[in-house]
Amino acid sequence: MSIITSFRAGLAFFTRIPVGAAPLPPTLSGVVAWLPAVGLLVGALAALALLPAARLGLPAPLCGIGAALVWTVVTGGLHLDGVADCGDGLLVETSPERRLAIMKDSRLGSFGALALFFVLSIKVAALAALAGMPSLHALGACCLAGLLGRCQVFAGMRLPSARPGGLGAMMHDGMKPRYAYTALGLCLAACLVMGRHGLYSLLAAGLVAFWLLSAARKRIGGVTGDVFGALIETTECAVLAACCLP
Repeated sequence: MSIITSFRAGLAFFTRIPVGAAPLPPTLSGVVAWLPAVGLLVGALAALALLPAARLGLPAPLCGIGAALVWTVVTGGLHLDGVADCGDGLLVETSPERRLAIMKDSRLGSFGALALFFVLSIKVAALAALAGMPSLHALGACCLAGLLGRCQVFAGMRLPSARPGGLGAMMHDGMKPRYAYTALGLCLAACLVMGRHGLYSLLAAGLVAFWLLSAARKRIGGVTGDVFGALIETTECAVLAACCLP
């Protein structure tokens, strides 16, 4: 698969950006490598919605809601579905098999609804706060959130797949060590550019990943596509909030 084809496949699979149909390899090989680039693009598009709204003088809450809406539309809500499923499955006290069955169920439960509410509330509030900050800082924060969120997937791939044949297993099969090393280098470089807020973001992302991945390993024995989605969303929220610190 050529570089252009794999990039198109990554955009088509991880976003709703209209790039046309692109074939997906059975193991997502080559597609997973584009996760950091996809994250940067998603964050930049959200910032391009946030900054003009702020400069037009719209109230900060409306700026935050608008940017979060763009963030959701660009990704098609793919990762928010993982938040809801993990909320329903990981927070209940039952067997790992039952948790996996709950996470596969398309119906939304009370824990999933609460997880969605708090994740979206934090994202909207953080984006609203960033609307009142310098444009370059807000742009950098959004791009860093998209980048770190998707780079955490590479950390998650160190855990076994909890559901053979699922999205998590496909991403595991398409993973190569050089993808993770490249993602790590990009993350460190981006955090360095953001100065102390980059350090705050790196610490926040690490704490979120440790907590969620530890819970997934303990409760379902590994990771799934839903866990990856929840990891992306919660990391984005943590990074956006960290970039709001003084």
